[in-house]
Amino acid sequence: MSGWDVIVVGGGPGGSTAAWRLARAGKKVLVLDAAKFPRVKLCAGWVTKNVLADLELNPAAYPHTIQPFEAVYVSCGGPLRETRWREPASYGIIRKEFDAFLLRRAEAAGAVVREGVRVKSAWEAGDGVRVEADEIYEARAVIGAGGHTCPVARALGGVSDEEAVVLTQESETLVGEDVLRRVAPHYGLPELFAEPDFKGYAWYFTKGGFLNIGVGCIGKNPSVHKRLEALMALLEESGRVPRGVPLAPFRGHAYSVRRCAVRRAAGRRFLLVGDAAGLARDFSGEGIGPAVRSATLAADALVKWLEGGGALEDYAARIETLYGSGERGVGTWLAGFLPEGVVRAVAKRICGNAWLRRKVVLEGAFGIG
Repeated sequence: MSGWDVIVVGGGPGGSTAAWRLARAGKKVLVLDAAKFPRVKLCAGWVTKNVLADLELNPAAYPHTIQPFEAVYVSCGGPLRETRWREPASYGIIRKEFDAFLLRRAEAAGAVVREGVRVKSAWEAGDGVRVEADEIYEARAVIGAGGHTCPVARALGGVSDEEAVVLTQESETLVGEDVLRRVAPHYGLPELFAEPDFKGYAWYFTKGGFLNIGVGCIGKNPSVHKRLEALMALLEESGRVPRGVPLAPFRGHAYSVRRCAVRRAAGRRFLLVGDAAGLARDFSGEGIGPAVRSATLAADALVKWLEGGGALEDYAARIETLYGSGERGVGTWLAGFLPEGVVRAVAKRICGNAWLRRKVVLEGAFGIG
């Protein structure tokens, strides 16, 4: 086989974190990504304190946009309700800046990064793996970190049609801080709007001079585009969208949440991290935290395995302990069994109660706080 210890497919937060930790441990790592960084990555765009701890990143030392926030506003079809903490609960970031920073950090640690290289497939071959892209790359193991449609996950992870897939439409526009301070009633703080059927939510988030708007949902009735139309009507009516300022085009992407995902997180010579493993939090869809945490676990497992200890399949057990088996839990089963009216009433009750909104929704499902 070649001289690579590990090939990482995907240079987002999960892939770059795994590559950084592996390179720091002295392993020979190759990162392949179809994009050229910095690249636009649509996301509501905040990271929790746990994410920063896993990244060993001090917010004061981060050289790009990072906006601490101490409050979040949530609407369940009525007025926005505030939940506030006594210190920063999470930090708003711009994914274009954040992802490029992490990838360059991995490169500085010794990982070799090749951008603009689209991976087609991967397979086990004798005493290693082969990855097909612009050429055939060989290594002892491969990490799939290429998101929902990761080619490593498709080839080795057993992607299933039974996954609970979230569809989104998002836009992030550099508007200018002065303009946003005039139109945003809660500048610098996320505003979350539960969808009427509670099958998703929309958001409005101002960060520095950037305006981030989006909506995500499970299911196609009504479509995500119809939901976006309703959101924009609400935002325009309330004056939150500055007049005469064109927004960046809305773009969509999909990912699966950890509800009934059945992807194999590990095999004899591969590991999946983040969205490639279907690890986004159920109900909130938050994916950066699981991507970074799974990447740290994957890197640690690979270092141990490369040095002659343990099996890569042990990583899958760690993932199940942290994020569950992916099988339908009692809550999900009840949500599918009970009448929609009852489910909506319970969800509205949770979002409307200050303690439940904090503990169940924001700190529980979103990891904020």
